[in-house]
Amino acid sequence: MSKIDELIKKYCPDGVEYKRFSDIADYVRGITYGKGDEVNDDSKGGTPVLRANNITLGNNTLNFDDVKYVRSSVKIRDTQYLHADDILICAGSGSKGHIGKVAYIKEDMDCAFGGFMAVIRIREDAGILSRFMFHNLISTRFREHIGLTINSSTINNLNAAVIANFQIPVPPLPVQKEIVRILDKFTELEAELEMELQVELEARKKQYEYYRNKLLSFDNLGNGGGGGAYGAR
Repeated sequence: MSKIDELIKKYCPDGVEYKRFSDIADYVRGITYGKGDEVNDDSKGGTPVLRANNITLGNNTLNFDDVKYVRSSVKIRDTQYLHADDILICAGSGSKGHIGKVAYIKEDMDCAFGGFMAVIRIREDAGILSRFMFHNLISTRFREHIGLTINSSTINNLNAAVIANFQIPVPPLPVQKEIVRILDKFTELEAELEMELQVELEARKKQYEYYRNKLLSFDNLGNGGGGGAYGAR
């Protein structure tokens, strides 16, 4: 018997309770601003604003490749800054494939998030770990839930009503912690594998470039040196 089985038998032998999303979490939309509110960087007191492109779709992590900044005069509520244990989610996009992609926020950040984004915050008395919620939101079940709603609409917008009735399993905290531990371990292993594959890919690219240059070099042909790629038979 696995540890998960043991914990389930101990803490929830009669099954796991499910709760509606709207009963355990708040859904906060981001700031709105115009093109004239943007500044080049933070040197003029600008505030960084994360958008849909700042969540990498493949691994659900933040990236800072193209961060917008808005001037300090833009009104930003405290709830519209990113805090530890927030889950940042793409709420609006021209591509339906990007709707619902999420990233977990590990620490407080001096960053706001844009109007096409939202933050999911677990309520203190909800009895659910934010990280456990995160894993539910990258599950196939959640993707299918929002897919059914979004695909029936001409508007690519994930508002609070769309996910209000999504059912979240809420096992006792010891069970949640063990599930999170296991899933996080798989996430780490996946990241390590991707890194290894990237290193291998870079090595193969360099090898390809070397042989491409060699095979396409005819400089030494016919000079008797045989130094070109086709100099030897």
